[in-house]
Amino acid sequence: MLKLAVNHSVISSDALVPVIHDLYDIGDIAEVRFLNNGLNDTYLVAASEIKYILRIYKVNWRSQSDIEWELELLHHLYVHGLPVSHAVMKKAGGNLVEIAAPEGQRFAALFTYAEGGHSDTKESSSLYGEEVAKLHAAMNGYQCRHDRFVIDLDHLLKEPLQSIKPLLAHRPEDFEYLEALSKLLRSRIETVSEELERGMCHGDLHGWNVHFHNDSLTHFDFDCGGFGWRAYDLAVFLWARVRGRGKDAFHNEMWDAFLASYQQHKALSKHDLEAIPAFIAIREIWLMGLHTGNAQVWGAWQNDHYFDTNLKFLREWCAEHAIA
Repeated sequence: MLKLAVNHSVISSDALVPVIHDLYDIGDIAEVRFLNNGLNDTYLVAASEIKYILRIYKVNWRSQSDIEWELELLHHLYVHGLPVSHAVMKKAGGNLVEIAAPEGQRFAALFTYAEGGHSDTKESSSLYGEEVAKLHAAMNGYQCRHDRFVIDLDHLLKEPLQSIKPLLAHRPEDFEYLEALSKLLRSRIETVSEELERGMCHGDLHGWNVHFHNDSLTHFDFDCGGFGWRAYDLAVFLWARVRGRGKDAFHNEMWDAFLASYQQHKALSKHDLEAIPAFIAIREIWLMGLHTGNAQVWGAWQNDHYFDTNLKFLREWCAEHAIA
């Protein structure tokens, strides 16, 4: 019988029930349900009186230091009154759980549950903008004790291109376009970098990492967060609303509500505002690198249609905003 290497295993929900019961003081567990094989594996944990979310981090995605940075940041935000899903303490203390999976050591953490769901209205966008401004302000006071990757141009452009290149080997002209565009985008941001606000960022503020409930919200999933440009952090919200909606979609009413509310609580410089179109193109390249870089786990579904769609958006966006 062959014994082969494993890229990714899905931990049994049934096997997790007694483990979570022993590790955490959350009462009887009615159910553990596997929800999502995303950047990490997500499970719903239904205890007797309250729900939680269990995240099991993938091997070779985040280091232990990266994860501890995230959990400590969430604790900082929670104790300062920010509405965030944060890690639950184990009975024995600490937040991290180590799992000996077939593919190697994995880490897990249990998080408080974010009530509510997604909303994409002007009202919810306005509330989100206000709360993101408060989030950025609160993160300014976070003193990091752990190493964490930085959201810089190597992270956003260089590393993604390395992942994209093998899957575009049969389309050399398209890869040459991405290389040339990345150089142009790097130059544009480097030219004004000293004028742009930098600080701790969520990294993934597309609007689906927040749940709205009644007149409040809860932030979650800081897995892509790190130290970077705040204009990039904000640009992700607009990027999620203009992809596939036409090259002239910059004036999006949800974005207008979000940005106006953000600036009522935290002003942006003209340099930050002017950098947002470039950061949207950068985000698209980062996403392509994310998808191709995880093909060994998610599958190599990044086919010609995928690249046609993404490159079309990039070309139209950059032409509309005089980037290329």
